[in-house]
Amino acid sequence: MLNIAALRQQQIPLAAEPRSPVPFHILMKPIGPACNLACRYCYYPQDETSVNKMDDARLEQFIRRYIAAQPAGAREINFVWQGGEPLLAGLSFYKKALALQARYAPDGVTISNSLQTNGTLINDPWCRLFREHGFIIGLSLEGNEALQDYHRPDKRGRSTWSAALRGIDLLHQHQVDFNLLVVVHNEMAAHAAAIYDRLVSLGARYLQFQPLMSEGAALREGYQLSADNWGRFMVGIWRQWRKRCDRGRVFVINIEQAWAQYFTHTSGSCVHSARCGSNLVMEPDGQLYACDHLINAEHRLGRLDEQTLAAAVDASVQLPFGQQKSLRRECQTCSVKMVCQGGCPAHLNAAGNNRLCGGYYRFFSDILAPVRPFSRDLNGLKAWRAAFVGTAHTA
Repeated sequence: MLNIAALRQQQIPLAAEPRSPVPFHILMKPIGPACNLACRYCYYPQDETSVNKMDDARLEQFIRRYIAAQPAGAREINFVWQGGEPLLAGLSFYKKALALQARYAPDGVTISNSLQTNGTLINDPWCRLFREHGFIIGLSLEGNEALQDYHRPDKRGRSTWSAALRGIDLLHQHQVDFNLLVVVHNEMAAHAAAIYDRLVSLGARYLQFQPLMSEGAALREGYQLSADNWGRFMVGIWRQWRKRCDRGRVFVINIEQAWAQYFTHTSGSCVHSARCGSNLVMEPDGQLYACDHLINAEHRLGRLDEQTLAAAVDASVQLPFGQQKSLRRECQTCSVKMVCQGGCPAHLNAAGNNRLCGGYYRFFSDILAPVRPFSRDLNGLKAWRAAFVGTAHTA
């Protein structure tokens, strides 16, 4: 007997997926909030949510349409995998994804993959996959053993530090590129230098610091991050980086992106773009949202199979949260607006102001001091590089 449903899935679509006129990304959560850890400040806690892994049909639909909907002229298409803990989707899931990417990628277009993990499930087979296919790995870590084991325990409340370090060691052994991501909250503010030193001692060359999101488990557990403590911590990282003369050896993404934005007028992060809304997120069931930190009815865009991706992106970029993020009155006369652009809309308080504003101002004021003498254009960038890059001067 003919399997009509299977035959229909194999049919060539009657209409091609229209291209989006603007570049966009979709952060994919193939396993939803499922995780083997129970981080006390998790913005996306599993709680009682059942585990629903993305099925093969939706995976293929997503990959095919995501590639087809990229703007004309796109030369690289990046897939971002996150959770929860995305490794729980299993090795075979990503092998299928890679095969589908190769199947649907146009000639002359590079496919890249990024994956954010807690690192505790990494083993040799995972590392071989990452290395063979050029994955960029982000590994979330608390900063030291005591902080990690209290704030990022497993589901049974046990230590996760050793397992995370084992994952880091394997990434090193297999020569997989990775960065360490640290979520900053009030308890860490006084320990920036020690945390920086510990992370660098693990052989990390790329570091990223992300302010706490006041949502999910963080609200329930009473976690907070004040503007003062955000600024204090980031300035502490900046000063320790300079003190150790780590320019060219350790790359703090928060600093590197701000400097690049100063000269290019373009942000490498939605957080500090003048507008946002082009970085969507998709759940395992195909639900699309405009932002990873605004998973609610107001920012729900519908299901993948209900619309074209170009239409979803257009709807997303028109939403007020992204249109108005850099237009707030207090931003217009701010001396660091060119690299801050109002910060993340998810950090707005009830009055419509960014809760971390003062911290961003302090940090950006400090790190912009070395580049302000140079013009904000290609000539300024060349002059700055000539003056500082490749020398022992730490700017």
